Amino acid sequence: MNKLNKLTFPLLAFSSVFLLSGTVLATDNKKPETAPAQAASAAAPATPAAPQPVAFTVPDPVAVINGTPISKATFEQYAQQLRSRTKTDTPEASKALVDQLVMEELLVQEANKQKLGDDPQVKQQLEIVKRSLLASTVVRRMLSENAPSEDAIKKEYETAIAAMKGKEYKASHILVDSEDKAKEIIAELKKGGNFTELAKAKSSDSSAANGGDLGWFTPSMMVPPFAQAVAKMEKGKFSEEPVQTPFGWHVILLEDSRDATPPSLDELKPQIQQMLQSKMVNDYLEKLRSGAKIEVKEIQVSETKPAAPKAAADAKEEKK
Repeated sequence: MNKLNKLTFPLLAFSSVFLLSGTVLATDNKKPETAPAQAASAAAPATPAAPQPVAFTVPDPVAVINGTPISKATFEQYAQQLRSRTKTDTPEASKALVDQLVMEELLVQEANKQKLGDDPQVKQQLEIVKRSLLASTVVRRMLSENAPSEDAIKKEYETAIAAMKGKEYKASHILVDSEDKAKEIIAELKKGGNFTELAKAKSSDSSAANGGDLGWFTPSMMVPPFAQAVAKMEKGKFSEEPVQTPFGWHVILLEDSRDATPPSLDELKPQIQQMLQSKMVNDYLEKLRSGAKIEVKEIQVSETKPAAPKAAADAKEEKK
């Protein structure tokens, strides 16, 4: 078995609870550094040769330990579980996985020698794993047989973007702590004062350094009084009356507005699929619950009162 460096993954026990959490395998992903002389000569060819794909065959069984074979099917089950975490489609990674399976089999054989399968705690843990595996498999198969249709996804998308339609606004504001101060700022603006400079000098909001600029926003991103005031304003105008919110008093300058652009179907599709699948699972569980006879026993809770000082002392004396 080749020794591997760098690529690590834990041993995934698909049909066993004996997990080797501390054992890792590795495969060398680093390319060797090229010496200066080699680099110079390597630059000479105009068209480097394309790497050729390497074909390899997994034997059946992949290993035999003390007369017990590890089948190719078992190997492929483990590989399938690992595929989302790391590559298992190279000879090096496959050899690493076989090495893990060998180590697991050695531990299982040792556990059998020690009759750990008869241990009550082990039996209980195996039952928990079995229940969890069966339950998750039922849900997984139900979802695979009832994948959300394209029509359902499109309908949900149309519902979602309908709620997103509306306006986006670009505005700046000056925030002060009293109505009188806000009115003074409005008076200065009417005389030709510069909104950006007034915001820098008088606004208490963190946007003051940027001249009160709030960037683009939708009404839902702002508190209602602010959003309602902006929706009524003309582009390029400032509010001629102070706008009160829980944060203080605002003087607002509406710089621009535009129709909100909702995300595309492709952008929202993964989220919609996940949402529809979650709904399917909830509906499926509710169907199972409604068709079952369920009796839930009440958990009894009783308070444990501390012994009175005298009673505790008497009990101590009796022990003596």
